[in-house]
Amino acid sequence: MSEHLKFCSLFPKRSPLNFKLLLLLVVFFQGLQISKAQVYIRSAGVRMDANSVGLSMVQRIFKPVTIEGIVEFRQRDFGLALVPRVHSKIIGRRLNAFVGFGAQTGFVKVDSQKLQGYWGIGGMFGLEYKFNLLPIHISYDFRPLLQLEGHPDLFGFQSSFAIRIVKKSERKAWKEKLKKWREDAKDWMEED
Repeated sequence: MSEHLKFCSLFPKRSPLNFKLLLLLVVFFQGLQISKAQVYIRSAGVRMDANSVGLSMVQRIFKPVTIEGIVEFRQRDFGLALVPRVHSKIIGRRLNAFVGFGAQTGFVKVDSQKLQGYWGIGGMFGLEYKFNLLPIHISYDFRPLLQLEGHPDLFGFQSSFAIRIVKKSERKAWKEKLKKWREDAKDWMEED
């Protein structure tokens, strides 16, 4: 056998599925680049889709990681989720992509008289945009869900739109730090 054929036999044949998986991994690891993605520190608001409505709060932990807390009400269940997310800027710092993985729990109505607790895990990926000059932040995300115990549906999938009010922006945080530094410098100068 020639050297070329021996080398090629070390690698599996390319299939469309392998190529798509490779492309997905490249995009995912591109999203993990440390960047100054989001321009807010904390935001809270409403999250909704065709079957649910809820509340959402996003808090930056460190750049580029946030954690989202979700409380959702659906026709037959009530759920809580906590999802750490990694952000990557797409165009500027205002339009971002994010990906995350977290836990969920809640209660589901099994029959008309009985509520049953459940728990599971879920992923999250989507896009978000922070409007310039307005304290508004919107996002659209997809959440594949795996209910590990207690829920009659093993798998679930949500796609939700959220609109949030930015409670603390990066600009506001820097202004607060600058004000404190000025006050500290003024106090230091007056001590002499």
